[in-house]
Amino acid sequence: MVLKPGESTTIKSTVFMMHEGMDGPHDFAVHLKTNDPAQSDKIVTVLSNWIP
Repeated sequence: MVLKPGESTTIKSTVFMMHEGMDGPHDFAVHLKTNDPAQSDKIVTVLSNWIP
């Protein structure tokens, strides 16, 4: 996927697996590899609230 400056997108993921008893607020750091030489690894924080 390639985004031009100013473009945006939505990324859906099912890789965050939570087990019983792990409900509540969590945050995850997602590393995005980019072709920007000044910022080749962009870290995005994903905030979530797991409800059983």
